[in-house]
Amino acid sequence: MRHTPVDATAHDRLDSPPARAGAPAEPSADLLERALDGWERFLDGFEGAAGE
Repeated sequence: MRHTPVDATAHDRLDSPPARAGAPAEPSADLLERALDGWERFLDGFEGAAGE
């Protein structure tokens, strides 16, 4: 089997996301509140199923 050299710059581009793909450092308060509301609705679904 032959070893093919890898272009270091191409390899670096594959390992790191593009600069424009930055993510926020923390989720917004609105997102956290919506997630909590959804989680509570999810848990409420189990309360009705427990009595069956």
